Amino acid sequence: MRVGDLGEFALIARLQGFLPDTASAQVIRGIGDDCAVLRPSPGAELLLTTDTQEENVHFRREWATPEDIGWRCLAVNVSDIAAMAGHPLGAVVALSLPPNLEVAFVDGLYAGMQALARDYACPIIGGNITKSSEHMSVTITVLGEVPQGQGGYRSGAQAGDEIWVTGTLGGAKAGLEALLHPERVAAVSVPYALARYRRPSPRLREAQYLRQQGVLHSLVDISDGLSSDLTHICVASGVGAELEAEGIPMHDDVRQVAQALQVDALHYALHGGEDFELCLTAPPGRLAGLRAEFEQQFQSSLVQVGTVQPGSGVRLVMADGSHIALSARGYDHFQSSGSL
Repeated sequence: MRVGDLGEFALIARLQGFLPDTASAQVIRGIGDDCAVLRPSPGAELLLTTDTQEENVHFRREWATPEDIGWRCLAVNVSDIAAMAGHPLGAVVALSLPPNLEVAFVDGLYAGMQALARDYACPIIGGNITKSSEHMSVTITVLGEVPQGQGGYRSGAQAGDEIWVTGTLGGAKAGLEALLHPERVAAVSVPYALARYRRPSPRLREAQYLRQQGVLHSLVDISDGLSSDLTHICVASGVGAELEAEGIPMHDDVRQVAQALQVDALHYALHGGEDFELCLTAPPGRLAGLRAEFEQQFQSSLVQVGTVQPGSGVRLVMADGSHIALSARGYDHFQSSGSL
């Protein structure tokens, strides 16, 4: 059965069946009225983020299951809430679908979104469906909140701060390159990299933990690539930064893909986007004592990769002690190739 055969309102009713009847106490009304109704927590500030995932720009149907694509589309927005050290209240999903798309695909898409919504306590509380001429797109808006005055911002970095990242970098880019060039990476097995591309894990609870420890001077999620996202922090804070090339954490899958494609793996780690890890700055010595507890609790690494410096720009310190000016070369919709 195709979407065009089922029709808009029958499709909406069908998708509503994927969603739970219950939500948090902050959701007064979900799907069923012209607007969702939420009650923010006392003493909280609201967060609002939106993102569009476009077929053949952000994903291809032949590369992942519908469930994977749905998970990924919602993960992008939940990661933005993590970047503010907040927690989500609910998501609104707008689908633009070609009439010949199979209804089973849309079922899977919603099943994937609902799986992430359940894992990250981000209920889907509304949305819209419209017809597209050819390709599908998914636009999601997430509303969240953070305790008053405790939001993570890009603008708080100070000279002397340490720069830390969670997890490993370059995995999503390596996964994407493996999908783009299957014949060249056929000899290696890179399940971690493929999973990082298909089902990223927003660092929501990790960001909340760091906020609660009172150690954050600045915070951003690594969506466009470390070189770009750290530059965002530097520009917003009026500072510079030094990164230690040898300290950038990478999974072995990243190195295997890079070797197969004859690319420097560091390029993926610095400039590859959509890892959705956290990059943060904190006062000297504050995070070292929390590292063991953090890694035990979240099963994710926490690594210092550099320091905030007076001035401007980002410099990369190589293993031999030489310095390279690091340009922001992460993903840009209008300056990158623009398609997969």
